[in-house]
Amino acid sequence: MIVGSLVMLIWPLVIFWLFAKRQPAVAVTTAIVGGYLLLPGNISFDFPAIPVLNKHSITALCTAVAAMIFLNRSRTRTMPAGMVLDGAIPRSPMVRALMIMMVVGIFGTVVTNGDGLRYGGTSLGGLRLYDAASMLGSTIFAMLPFLLARKYIAHPDAQRLLLVSLAMAGLIYSIPTLYEVRMSPQLSRIIYDYFPHQWLQHVRAGGFRPVVFLHHGLWLAIFFCSCFLAALALWRSSAGKPKITWMLATLWLFATLAVSKGMGALAIGLLLGAIIFLLPTRLQILAAAIFAGIVLVYPMLRGANVIPVQQIVNIAADINAERAGSLSFRLKNEDLLLERANERPLFGWGLWGRNRVYDETGQDISTTDGYWVMSIGTSGWIGYLAEFGLLTLPLIFLALRWRELALTPTTAGIALALTANLLDLIPNATLTPVTWLLAGALAGRLELGRLSQPDDAIVMADDLPVRRNAYSRQVKRHPPHAARSA
Repeated sequence: MIVGSLVMLIWPLVIFWLFAKRQPAVAVTTAIVGGYLLLPGNISFDFPAIPVLNKHSITALCTAVAAMIFLNRSRTRTMPAGMVLDGAIPRSPMVRALMIMMVVGIFGTVVTNGDGLRYGGTSLGGLRLYDAASMLGSTIFAMLPFLLARKYIAHPDAQRLLLVSLAMAGLIYSIPTLYEVRMSPQLSRIIYDYFPHQWLQHVRAGGFRPVVFLHHGLWLAIFFCSCFLAALALWRSSAGKPKITWMLATLWLFATLAVSKGMGALAIGLLLGAIIFLLPTRLQILAAAIFAGIVLVYPMLRGANVIPVQQIVNIAADINAERAGSLSFRLKNEDLLLERANERPLFGWGLWGRNRVYDETGQDISTTDGYWVMSIGTSGWIGYLAEFGLLTLPLIFLALRWRELALTPTTAGIALALTANLLDLIPNATLTPVTWLLAGALAGRLELGRLSQPDDAIVMADDLPVRRNAYSRQVKRHPPHAARSA
């Protein structure tokens, strides 16, 4: 506890140093990703009337404060046009509407869940207007990485720095990860004196599933999946010696992902990695949009029994009987939780486990795994569509406007890194600050529009260097923000 408390106190100072010395995109990415990877998850501060302050909220709040202090108008004025978007609130009508929808959903959830619930010996209190302030604060803290990325990581140059920072974070984090693969997941216990989850879930295939300082090994695996895709995108968009460097980084991160023993993350990495490796930029963006659309409508398809769940279980049984049993268990719990959510479909059941299923004795008989079913159960369809809309619709609109925006392979790499995390939200609850960071960068790129390019600059068009004056003759130029907002 002493070491963890000390690290929590030092990290804000590190964030302020980053914003004083580094470029905005690097400072924002390093602060958010570093806090997610390094800070302990067992320390939190729960004060009355405000959200719980933990590793995520403290990092997000300190990053926002540091940005306000150090990235003032006099400093950002000297940066190239479009490197920093105006205002703290997105200009996109789509994003604004979804954010308003999210706030309305919070108050709707509180107002419609004032009743107490009792199941046998278990009593669950009702929500009060007092709780709306805490829920709103938690939502704002969760959204800060999205808002910061939208403002400071919208430009293609800043987005390349995001990919580089993400790949570098994965390379550095692979060292403690490989240690835990060999020695067992003990670093959280050794350094912070706690273990974040159940030990038995991290004994796999005669070895160990690493955790390091994250919530679960599955969270670590999907993080490495995004890092692998970031490095692969950098390899596709590089030339000369940097291309060799990123090829080696890609291979190393893929090997780390493989030994992390996250089969779902590995399958997602192979699928999306093949898309980056084989397809041009426009088709990469299109593939990301298709997957995003599937994730967005998945609960509707699941509720309508369109998804062939039994056939999927049978296929899984042919591969691995144990995994098939786990999948069948998850799907049965999804059915229970969806049935429960449909009792209050608009605004959900709210906090404190009110969305879960209890038997007549008050025993909780449900297990929540996928984030989507948790979101619908607690926030209803209003909250779900607002939250997942912010995560998926930027990808869809980028695909609809890819020609108008002249998107680069860098943006496609971020899109597929985000897509990996979105696909993992179907079986797991791996929504993290890194997810919101990637989504915010894409929302900012959509808002930025087409850029005016200097004639002597070089761009990477489908991984081939092209002079911007030759590229510019193909399309009409527009200044930043000139393109219509989504």
